[in-house]
Amino acid sequence: MSYLVLARKWRPQAFDDLIGQEPIIRLLKNSIDQGKIAHAYLFSGPRGVGKTSAARILAKALNCKDGPTSTPCGTCTFCTSITDGYSLDVMEIDGASNNSVNDIRDLRERVKYVPSGGRYKVYIIDETHMLSDAAFNALLKTLEEPPPHVVFVLATTAPKKIPPTVLSRCQHLPFRRIPKQNIKERLKKVSDAEGINISGPAIEMIARAADGSLRDSLTILDQISSFSSDIKESDVKDLLGIADFGFLSQLSAALIEGKREEILKISGELVEKGTDIRSFTKELIQFFRDMLVASIVKKPEEILDLSKEEMDIIKDILLKTSEDQLTLLLSELLKAEVDVRNASSPSLTFEMALIKASFLSGIKPLKELMENIEKYIKLDTVSSPAYTLKESEENRLEGRTVTDEMWDRAIKKMVPPLASKISKATFKLAGDKLILTLNGGDSLFADSIKKNTALIEQIFSEELGSKIEIEVETAKKKTIRKKDLKEEVMAEPAIKEALELFEGRIVDVTPISEHRGQKTEDRDS
Repeated sequence: MSYLVLARKWRPQAFDDLIGQEPIIRLLKNSIDQGKIAHAYLFSGPRGVGKTSAARILAKALNCKDGPTSTPCGTCTFCTSITDGYSLDVMEIDGASNNSVNDIRDLRERVKYVPSGGRYKVYIIDETHMLSDAAFNALLKTLEEPPPHVVFVLATTAPKKIPPTVLSRCQHLPFRRIPKQNIKERLKKVSDAEGINISGPAIEMIARAADGSLRDSLTILDQISSFSSDIKESDVKDLLGIADFGFLSQLSAALIEGKREEILKISGELVEKGTDIRSFTKELIQFFRDMLVASIVKKPEEILDLSKEEMDIIKDILLKTSEDQLTLLLSELLKAEVDVRNASSPSLTFEMALIKASFLSGIKPLKELMENIEKYIKLDTVSSPAYTLKESEENRLEGRTVTDEMWDRAIKKMVPPLASKISKATFKLAGDKLILTLNGGDSLFADSIKKNTALIEQIFSEELGSKIEIEVETAKKKTIRKKDLKEEVMAEPAIKEALELFEGRIVDVTPISEHRGQKTEDRDS
């Protein structure tokens, strides 16, 4: 007897054998038990997740000698004929090669005939999205009102290509990618049953490479079992060209820190080892995605399927970066993946993309740039004692001096309500007058301060040692037009370089000003 590949040998034969599709299995089993069997189903989802297997199991459930039943026996004539693929009542049609209108017309003629021995005739159309528009139109009427003994199961990996008129006539069941943990458990079970000696890390790597497809994982296991009788992680890497975690972590750290010489060295080693650059780019994107998740969530080990050693390495790298930088780098790598995939020289394209992305290490985060934006803002404000007094933070006039220390002492002599209002003002000494200026919203304190002019004059006169008059002024804050501010920011060399390098644009500019040690933000809407 010829060798039967693992993907076929271990194909699910009952609903409970289908892993990772529990909601769909529950729905199908309940529908059969309750006698609510639809005349047409649409099974959609990625490759290798059980769509065709579920369709065959449904056919057995409907035609089993004990049926219709959600637990077909698998041993009767009807079940074995469906399993072995020679049942006259179950027709599997390849939509890619039988996609013409004549093929569908022939199918319409055949559905009229009653089953040869079972209860139902089941038509399974694989890759349904490959049917032509004319074929879909020819199928519509039969799909909507088939004979009572006919059940259609349409299977597709591209449900968006199915016309709405067809979708509306089917019960749509979307299959999902199988969780990696489920694939690992099935691989372990198959390996033990087949006498395949394989390490845990190797199983982990196969499950990761399968990308949610159980069939792909079994195909890889089958392939590697022929390559080595004692399968190790290195065997899987060599056969599939999967990147070593060390390479991923080293390259990621170099990219984050902007070490371009290190980037060139690592990329050169990848080429020498014959690494598939297209696959490596996808793995690098996944690595940065894992780092971003680890930087956001509190317990990343509960989300990420990584070993403790791998998590420790990621945490060390995260100390050198931020969520902002990781997001930007991930965005650049996603763009690079498209370029690498379509490039005639993937390695060169990959290398240049990394060099370009490495310049992000020298660009300050936007928040930090905005905090320093005050050097681009020219506000028409009165000098404040703590931040805008020049000449060693003193204002000198006619031999008399008002210092910050003197200002603070005077305020401390006032009762708290008045002291709080005075502290909002800026001051200027002009002859015998101490001019207090309240800006913007602080001008509402002017009347209250004026009522206490006598007390304020007495306190400051004592501090200066001569008679002082107080004058209270209010000043409106100069409105800064966002257009003008944007032009100021655009002129900054660092920002211009970032925009040109990453083909970006400034969406919004928020001015930040400082007043007496407190940061305030003015946001235009």
